[in-house]
Amino acid sequence: MTTALRPGGGPVLTALPPPAAPAPAGPEPAPPVPGFADIRRVLADRAPSPADLARAFAPLEAEAHRLLPRLAALRPGIGDTPLVPVPSRAGRGTVWLKTEAANASGSVKSRTAYGLLCAAAASAGTPRLRLAEYSGGSLAVALAELCGQLALDLHLVVPHGAPERLLDVLRRNGARTTTAAEGTGFLGAMDEAVRVAEREDRQLLLQHCAAVGAALHREHTGAEIIGQLSGYGVEPVALAAAVGTGGSLAGTAMALAGAWPHCRPVAVFPAEAVYGDGRAPGGARRMNGTGGLGHGLRQPVLAAFPQDYFSFTDVAYPQALQAMRHLRREHAIAVSSSGAGAWLAASAEVDQGPRGRNAVAVVASRGTIEEWEHAAGS
Repeated sequence: MTTALRPGGGPVLTALPPPAAPAPAGPEPAPPVPGFADIRRVLADRAPSPADLARAFAPLEAEAHRLLPRLAALRPGIGDTPLVPVPSRAGRGTVWLKTEAANASGSVKSRTAYGLLCAAAASAGTPRLRLAEYSGGSLAVALAELCGQLALDLHLVVPHGAPERLLDVLRRNGARTTTAAEGTGFLGAMDEAVRVAEREDRQLLLQHCAAVGAALHREHTGAEIIGQLSGYGVEPVALAAAVGTGGSLAGTAMALAGAWPHCRPVAVFPAEAVYGDGRAPGGARRMNGTGGLGHGLRQPVLAAFPQDYFSFTDVAYPQALQAMRHLRREHAIAVSSSGAGAWLAASAEVDQGPRGRNAVAVVASRGTIEEWEHAAGS
């Protein structure tokens, strides 16, 4: 039996990263290869610094609400998600699942989309926004839904092979869509989005360099978890989250470090596409919404931190699918493959050492139709 806990009160606690140091150890970056020049350029130009990641979100949010009052009206549907305790994999401790499916769009990307729109409006100084972004799924849905309700002009680029049902949802919400070239993977969608933004004079949201994502998760997601766990006298030894852009892990880790300095942040990557993966983008199935970008590129949000700030682990897709089935069968909770991977990583932290320890795992969503089909057939 599981119990869902809503957040209690409590201050917003932050822990700012020390000055940047070399990126975490990982595969050596591959030598430059033809292609993807546009996204390489933009990622380098807009990479966030530690000071960017430490910047407050609240003033930016207030300015965005002034420019887009309807955005303020949509805010109550985002955040304040339940925290659900389940046993760790070996049963030696407890993993508290931050269940982000309770957000308006059904995933943690509601928070990201909201933060990106706040930053876009505040930086532009006008409610008349023309936006471009790339996404393979949940963020595209969240952005399309928010922009549709705000009557904002949005052009989304999706990877080749994106499900037709996803494209239908985006178009029904008024978004324009472009599909990246076959064989280019997610990086190809990122590269094409740069060209779309420049060609159509749009503001590129660029989730992978958006310090606002970390700031929002620091002031909201992290603060929620602190309030929830503190009310029950629980001190976590670890926080695990699967990494797409890294904003949710980075921001939440900074907040939790202010309350529990010894809480260890664990970055979870798919074994099929590890952090700083030197290989070309591939089409291997992996935890949805996660992974290395290819060609040695590293997530700029994570790369801004000192090399020992995060622990890194990887989870193969079959392992994640098995964990999805286990959590649904044993604890009646549906989680995405990335959430299952985070649960496995958090379990590894509490299943070693003394019994009775606690960890937190960020669960992005309940999982896609495709993930559950794969889980059923594996």
